[in-house]
Parts: sequence; structure tokens; C-alpha cells
Amino acid sequence: MMIQNNYNPLSIKELREILSKKKIFLSKTRGQNFLIDQNIVEKIIKEVPENIAIFEVGPGAGALTKFILEKNHKVYAVEIDKKVYELLKEKLIFKNFYLFHSDFLKFNTTQIPESELFFLSNLPYSISGEAIKKFIEETRFKEGIIMLQKEFVDRMLAKPKSKNFGLISILSHFYLELNTLFEVKRNCFFPVPEVDSTVIRVKKKECKYDQTIFANFIKLSFSERRKTLYNNLKKLNFTEDELTKLSINPRSRPEEIDFREWTILFEYYLSHKYQV
Repeated sequence: MMIQNNYNPLSIKELREILSKKKIFLSKTRGQNFLIDQNIVEKIIKEVPENIAIFEVGPGAGALTKFILEKNHKVYAVEIDKKVYELLKEKLIFKNFYLFHSDFLKFNTTQIPESELFFLSNLPYSISGEAIKKFIEETRFKEGIIMLQKEFVDRMLAKPKSKNFGLISILSHFYLELNTLFEVKRNCFFPVPEVDSTVIRVKKKECKYDQTIFANFIKLSFSERRKTLYNNLKKLNFTEDELTKLSINPRSRPEEIDFREWTILFEYYLSHKYQV
């Protein structure tokens, strides 16, 4: 894959010069570690289907963005950093590129005139959970390719009775099909982060539960992990007898409850406890 114009977002030397010239200071909090490995770029792009508009969150220096644009994809991208946004506006001059300076978590996708958008992002750890929730909520996102810190992917894929099992594990199980594609070593980024990443394919699956209500219920159930399930759920007026009648041990820890039991608990909550 050849770079067709004079901007090379994969060059550390060029990135250093641009960042210095434009006084761009990268933030660890925002996860501003730019992808610089062409092999990884090509592997990701191979996973992107043709003939669909791309929605990219946090394009950074534009490594993925540039090569996707050169394949004639229509790309809508949201960048929160004003100076990085201005850099991309200057360097990526394509008719099929639509760039927004905004926080993805607050971004209103209705301003984009597409019936379906393919989600693409290297998500910073600090917003990974909220971004996954928004991916689930947005009806025009059906599937996507996401790069996440390996630790976060481990949490998404965690099973009951494991230390990583929690809210994002349960939401992922009920709302998403996950396929781990490959790992990305930390030295594939500039600056080099402290952890490795994992690239996953996500696809939404049908779930009859309203995500906000369901997520709030699960979040409260895990509000104090060291306490028993009953001690957390009594805030929602559950009794020990009710849990016992549902064949759920009230003295269980929330991470010990399996997916079938979460279904039973939540449906009981909707029919007996939840008030609109």
C-alpha cells in the first residue's frame, strides 16, 4: 500500500516535526498514542467492508483515516483535540472526508446523512466503557472494528466467577458478538504506551432490554463488589426470600451470578420493581 501524497502519518520523524511546529502536546488521559505501524494499518483495513460509510472516533494523526480515504471510502470522523483536528483539516484534503471537532460521547450522529455507519476506532481506556455503550445505543452502528487496551478486551470477554467479570462483560454478552482479531504491541504506537492493545470486530445482536435500564440495574448490582448480591439489590427493595425463590443464592457475590441468572433477576426486576 503506497502513500500517495506528501503527508506520512506513519513517520515518527514527520510526526515529531509537526507536533513541535504546531505546539501539539499529546495527552495520556485522552490516549493520544498514534498508530505508526503500516502492517497493522493494512490488517485493520482488510477487515473493513466495502461500500459502507465509515465513522471514525479519534482519528489522531490520521494513519487509518488516510489509507481508508485513499480506498474511496466516505469517512466521517470525530476528533476532540482542537489542534489535532486542525492538523487533520490541513493534511487530509479529500472530498470524501467529513471531520467534526467534538467529543464523541456528546456527538449527535443525526447530523450525518447515512442510514448505516461502520464504526472504527482506537479507543482510549478512559472512555472505552462509555463509548461501547454509545455504540450499542446508536441505531446506525451495526458493526465495527475497535482497537482497545488488552485489559479492557479481557473484561469484555470475562466469564462469571472470574476477577474481570463485571458490567462491561454482561453488556457485551447481551448486546454484542465479539471476535478477537489480533493483538497490537505497544511499540506500534508513538508515543509508546504502557500497555499492549487488541483489535476486535464487534457486531450488535438483538436484545429486547433497554440498555440504559439494564446497565443501571447491573451497575447497582456491582456497586459494592465485596458485598453480597442481596446487600446491593436491597437498594431496589429486593428481599432475601425473593432471591431464594428465584433460585439465586442471596449471599452470592455479583461476579458469581451467571448470564442465565442475570436474565432471571432483571426480568423479575422489570415486572416487580421497576417504575417508569
